[in-house]
Amino acid sequence: MKKIVSRNNPETLFAASLFSKKGREEAGLFPAEGEKLFLEAAKPQNRNRIDRVYLSEESAERYLPLVSDKLGRDFVEGDSLVVFSEPAFEKIASEKSPQGVITVLKTIDFSKKYIKINKKDFDDLSGRSVLALAGVRDPGNLGAVVRSAVAFGFTDVVLTSDCVEVTNPKTVRGAMGGIFSVSFRVVDDFGSFICSARDAGRRIFAAELREGAKPIGEIGLSSSDIVVIGNEGHGVPPEISKLCDASVYIPISPAAESLNAAVAASLFLWEQSKAGK
Repeated sequence: MKKIVSRNNPETLFAASLFSKKGREEAGLFPAEGEKLFLEAAKPQNRNRIDRVYLSEESAERYLPLVSDKLGRDFVEGDSLVVFSEPAFEKIASEKSPQGVITVLKTIDFSKKYIKINKKDFDDLSGRSVLALAGVRDPGNLGAVVRSAVAFGFTDVVLTSDCVEVTNPKTVRGAMGGIFSVSFRVVDDFGSFICSARDAGRRIFAAELREGAKPIGEIGLSSSDIVVIGNEGHGVPPEISKLCDASVYIPISPAAESLNAAVAASLFLWEQSKAGK
């Protein structure tokens, strides 16, 4: 294994760069902090995504047996396992109280990106439960949405291209391993996605409170419906809303102005999961 002492070592600087969007895009890698995410990444179906594992010197005694058990002795003895001094590890970790283990994963093939989606593209979603997100920018919200999607049995999340990237460290951490259980599709032409979904027999609803919107109890959501959750501050963009079959909202107390995007998404997911049982 490699051992790094300096905060200015090229490996330290490279590791730190992965916590920036530019660094992740250039490397084609993203970091996942903590023991739980290492264990999720080390599962057989995800293991080929692991590029390297970083440990702090203080945590090495605890995690070396675990890494060896999950990834094999050859991995531990190779250059893909790097142990950093405490000052160097503090430079690369984003958490205030890091657990001392960071798994670096390959981004390649992590999400399928569509410039224009048509019915032929949409056929691979046939029979799958889908949530759509438009302009969700808060990485913590996206992570929470993904975590809820997994909890309620959803298989796919479709995102507009202006959503925060799925590999943002806060998203990865907030999803609590959910990024390994959901398929993601980033769609530049979201209008084509909606039209293709409708052609495939899906109903599409914009989650928003506007004139003519119906309360969730009157819609009769089914597991095949697709609900579009919009931006935290501005909601579903008008050009997307007008393409949907209808607008739907969750009735709340007048004392509250609105629901957090992740909370709203979770309630819609729960409602749909009940319909699918």
